[in-house]
This record gives sequence, C-alpha cells and structure tokens, in this order.
Amino acid sequence: MKLKLFSTQRQIREWLKDRDNSILDKHFTIGEFLGNIVVVEGKKFIDGDLRKIYLFEAIKNIDVEKLGVGKRFLTFFEDSEFIFGFLKELFIEKVDIDNVIMSDTYIEYEEHLNIIKQIKDNYSSILAQDGYIDTFLIDKYSINSGLLEGIEEIEIYLDGYLSKFDLEVLSKIPRRIVVTFNVSKFNKSLIKKMFGEFEEGYRYSIELHSKEILSQKKIKNIPQVEVSYFSKKFDEVNFIFAKIAEFVEEGLDPDKIVVILPDESFSSYLMEFDKFKNLNFAMGRSFKDSNIYIKLEALYNFLLNGDEISKEKLQSFDCQDDFIECIKKNATDEELRVIDEELFKIEKFKNIFKDNKQFLHFILNRFKNLTFDDKYSGRITTMGVLESRGMEYDGVIITNFNDGVVPNVNSKDLFLNSSIRKKAELPTRMDKENLQKHYYYNLIKNSKKVAISYVKNEKESVSRFLYELGFDEGKNRDLKYREVLYRYSLPTNVTEYEEKFDVKYPISPTSLKMLLECPKRYYLRKILNIQPPKSGENFGDVFHRALEKTIKNKEKLSSFEEYYEDVFNNIYQTLNSYKDIYDIRIKYENGIKKFCEIDFDRMKYSFNMVEKGVEFEFNGKKLYAKIDRVDITDTEVRVIDYKTGDISKVLTHPYDFQLTFYYLWAKATYPDKKVVVAYYDIKNAEYIEAPIKIDELKDVLDSLPNISTKAKDIKTEKKSIKWIDICRWCEYNIACGRD
Repeated sequence: MKLKLFSTQRQIREWLKDRDNSILDKHFTIGEFLGNIVVVEGKKFIDGDLRKIYLFEAIKNIDVEKLGVGKRFLTFFEDSEFIFGFLKELFIEKVDIDNVIMSDTYIEYEEHLNIIKQIKDNYSSILAQDGYIDTFLIDKYSINSGLLEGIEEIEIYLDGYLSKFDLEVLSKIPRRIVVTFNVSKFNKSLIKKMFGEFEEGYRYSIELHSKEILSQKKIKNIPQVEVSYFSKKFDEVNFIFAKIAEFVEEGLDPDKIVVILPDESFSSYLMEFDKFKNLNFAMGRSFKDSNIYIKLEALYNFLLNGDEISKEKLQSFDCQDDFIECIKKNATDEELRVIDEELFKIEKFKNIFKDNKQFLHFILNRFKNLTFDDKYSGRITTMGVLESRGMEYDGVIITNFNDGVVPNVNSKDLFLNSSIRKKAELPTRMDKENLQKHYYYNLIKNSKKVAISYVKNEKESVSRFLYELGFDEGKNRDLKYREVLYRYSLPTNVTEYEEKFDVKYPISPTSLKMLLECPKRYYLRKILNIQPPKSGENFGDVFHRALEKTIKNKEKLSSFEEYYEDVFNNIYQTLNSYKDIYDIRIKYENGIKKFCEIDFDRMKYSFNMVEKGVEFEFNGKKLYAKIDRVDITDTEVRVIDYKTGDISKVLTHPYDFQLTFYYLWAKATYPDKKVVVAYYDIKNAEYIEAPIKIDELKDVLDSLPNISTKAKDIKTEKKSIKWIDICRWCEYNIACGRD
C-alpha cells in the first residue's frame, strides 16, 4: 500500500472525490504526517496556549521589554508568538542561535539574541520539570514505526517548502519516497536548497533518498489573462460577480472556478452581496462575529477598564465568575458546535489563572481563530492563496492584487535583517515572498482563463509582482462593472432608511461631529451599526501607544533625554521597516524631542491618567470622551490631546467640541482645581489652548438633527466647508447616492 501526502485537506478531498469504494491508499497532509511520525520518549507535547503560560513564567527575571514584548500577562500573551515563531524557525532550519549571533557582524541584534537564548533555556528547564516538551526543543527523537505499517511507498505532492528538519525526518524513514513538484523561476532557489538543481518550467518526480529523477514533464499551458483596475476597493466586488457570470456563460464549469482573496477579510464583502449563495467560503465565517464572542469581548473590556459602552452591550448577559457555564448557557447550538472541543480543553486550565481577566483573555484567544463552516456551500470556491496550493481550476479570479498585499509577508515574522538571515542560512524575506509568488504562478499557469483586479488611486498601487508575471497594468474598469451588484446581488433593503431616528447616548465628540456634518452617515454608522472596514494603523495611533507605555513606566525616567529615548524606543517596536523609521524620524523627531523637553517636568511630577475613558452629564445629555492624558497636581488639572496631523483643520472646524468635552468633565470632577485643556501639536512642538465653546455646545445639544439627511455645506465666519469635501472619503457615499 502507498501513503499519499498532500499540502492541504482540500487537495485530499479533491483526490477522494472521483474514487469509488475500492480500497484506497492511506492519505494525510504533509503537516499531519510529519507531526505524527516524530516520537519523543517520556515527554508530552505542550498545548498551544498553555505553552504561553510557561513562557510567561520563564521571562520573570528577564528584561523582555528590550525585545518590544510587554511584561504584563495580558500583553505578553499576544506578544509571545514572536518568540515562539523565531525559536521554531531556528529549530526547523537546524540553526543554532550562537551561529546567528556570530552572523550579526554589526552587533545589531546581539542583545536581543542573547535575551532570546536566555528565555529558551529558562523555558526548557521549566517545561522539563512537568514532563513537557515543545516542538522546537526536540533533541532526541525516533520514528513512529506504527504509522508506517503496511506502507511500501510514500508519495509526496509538494507545493511548498520542506525545512531542514522535515528533510532530516524523511531521510530516517526506511521506505521509498517519491516527491512530485513544479519548478518555476519563483521557487527555483528553494527547490535547489531542498533537492538540488532543477530546470524551471517542468514538473518533476524524484526519489528522495537517491535524488533519482523518475519523470520530467514540460508545463506548457498558456491561459487567457485579463487585468483590470478600479479606483475603489468596493468596485472589485462588482468585478468578481461579473467575471463569475462571464466565465459560466463562456462554458466553464462553476465547480472549476475559484475566487482567490489575498486579503481574506475581503470575504465579508462578498458574503454580504452573495444574494443567491453561489459562493462557498473555504475560510468560513469568523467566530469573532458571533454573538457570544461579542458579548465575551465586551465583558473583558468592561472588566479591564470599566468601559461604559461595553457595559451597554452586556444587557441580559448575566455572567459572573463561572465563564464556562455562562458560555454554555448563553451560546446558540451553532456556536456550541464550533467551541465544544475548545471548551473541553479550556476547562482543564481554568485553575491556573490568577484572576478572571486573565482567564477570559485566554478564552477569547482560544476562540478568535475559530470559524463557522460555510453552510451555503455554493459551487464557486472562495479562498486564500495558501488554501489553493496544489489545486487546479479552469477559471481563476484574483482580487486585491495590490502592493503590500501580493505577496504579503509579515515583517514581525522576519526578526533579523536579510543579510544576517542569509549568513545564518535562515529563510529571507525574498525566499518567503517568492514562495507566495510561486503559489499564484501555479494557479495562473494551470488554468484556462484568469481575471486579475487591483485598486489604483493616490493611496494604493498595483503589486510589482504583476509585471514579474509578464502582464501589463490592464485597463480601468470603474464604469464597466459599476452596476453589477444592483442587477444581481444587492439586498433589497440596502438603500432603505428610516427618515427619523433617535440619537444614541452617551455621545462622544467624534460622533457628535459626524452627526452634525452628515446625519445620514451617523445613521448608517451608529444606528444601523454598519461598520466600515478597518483601515491601516497611522502614526497617531503608534505615537499614542508609545507615549502611554512610557508614562506608565515613568519611575525609571530621570531626564527629558531618557523620556525622549524611551518614547522613540516604544515607537520603533511597532514599526515594520527601516523605511517607516526613517520617514518618522524625518517628519517627527524634532517635534517629539521638543515635546519631551517641554513636557518632562509636568509629566514626571504630577499624577497621570492616560487613554482615560470618561462619562459625564451636561445639559441633561450623557456625554462620553476618551482623553489622551490628564495631569493632576494639588492645584491644577491639565487635560491634553496629542495631534500628529494638521491641527488647523481642528481649530477652525465649527463642530469640533473635543476640548469642551474635556473641560466639562474635568470641571465637574475636580471643581476646586484650575482646569486647563490644550492640544499639543507634535509636529510643530507647541501647546495650543483653543476656546471652550460651552454655549455653542448647549445650543447644538438642544437642536440635534434627528433626520437622516445628506451632508450640506457648512458656513462659518472663518471658512466654508463644502459637502463634497465631507463626502469625498466617506465610506458610505455609494449607499447614500453621493458616489
């Protein structure tokens, strides 16, 4: 009997589909087989999340903050994946950390590497005490012979990469092993690293132990390829449904058409507009969208910081100390089917946590990557590129073919720069990008018809990989496909509104400004709760988090120079490239340095509250604000809001009441102290105390719009704001007819 190994479960299902009820060869994914064939006597492999608790114990006496890793349990729980990922990478590539340190010619990472080495030693020691082992700590192992009983030959259909450890394990298996793989210009160097020199443009089968070439077949297919670009991402939804219809009309079998989403979060758009349930989603629907997850997350936020908005979400959700019983009582049958196995595992760990917040955080981490199966199971497959490995389709539609998305390698997974990685014989960024490019290349090369789309505007551009494939930039198709959703898949009530609505309280300065600028936008966002897609993080977010972290640890600071250095160190830890660091230094370094010089004494010698959520009442209305910073002394309360963008737009906007909200809260909370509220303009390094507009705010609250009309021109004494400027970047301009 043969044992067949495939890259994905989908490949296995495709292979089984046309088989009858005769005796089949055994089959696994490559990952499953390699995970089960290795045996370590007398050791238990540690659970995926329990390992984080042991690692947290291992870092107690180590300054992990130098790695950009938080030392509090809840932040460490998230950050620890970086440590695990790097240690696993060293292990599977058979690289000793001392060799990496030696490869660091400029001693750029020496301190970080020594910290990681110390963490590994501590972690290994703590695990050994309880009889556990982690995959990257394997020293001696044996081959699970029981898995090979009755197996005469192993066939591996490889569409990815085998690490040095994988190849070492396979070399110890006393069976004939045949590996089949394609060679393209994108994976040629990785194939050489694994098996030796092979010519690109061919599909090979080799015997692994002897490296004998068993077959060599030329890949000749040349598909029809169409490239289109759009001004807006949403128009790619139109494009996808249109191309599916075209492919079917041209005679392609719907079962042999695939939609590839490099950004899998884009699936949420398609789910909303797939009116006739023609799509099936390989990635499923995220469990994070379930009602029980939303309630648990709200409970966690409330326990963590007393967030009042989260408290409102917890109405009729009675959950005290026994979270597991609470989940079982409140979850739907569909939700329970997804989390049943996880609940069983979680119950074993509940006694090791110090408090409810830690345990609830643990539960949310176990749940966040779960998915509901796609119950509609349409005939058109929709998936990410990794899931497509080894598959062949007649029609391929690839969307989001933009720079930074295709290929997409997370910089946090690539600790160390490429030169050190190359010297230490670790995969470089180029290696990982080329492997992703190979997956796309195979999909395209093995198909009959291909449609590629991307967004082209002042913010987004096409991936350079498009030109590497030999394609041109294509044509703008904004007008050609714009009406597709209206004809085929627009939900009947998507543009229907209630003309009148009640304003939701408590209301924040941002929501109030939105309501006054455009009641319809407020209605869509706050009343119908139609949330726009999450945008990328900007420097303002990075700076706020960095300053918050510094101020919470201000006891270690003794000068404004140390203040400045600590802020910038915290900024660096969140950035992904030297280019980002360079740009920020050019644009903001002088301003931040001046800010730290001006701000140090005030910050150091007062009581500080940072990122403070506050709720209060004014003019009979409940108001809410999140304040960047509050400094309190014996005589004064100073409320500060940091601004990293163009502050002139804030100061001249008639509906900006941010500082007024802060003043009203501070005066009500500290009536005996002097209250000062100010913006701090980071770029230009100055405090700006804008007028407090109490009378204007009172008038506004008394006459709030409660009709969902579109934005109109706003006229003031100093300037006029045109409705077109409000609508230009609005997420809802298509739905309200202002597109």
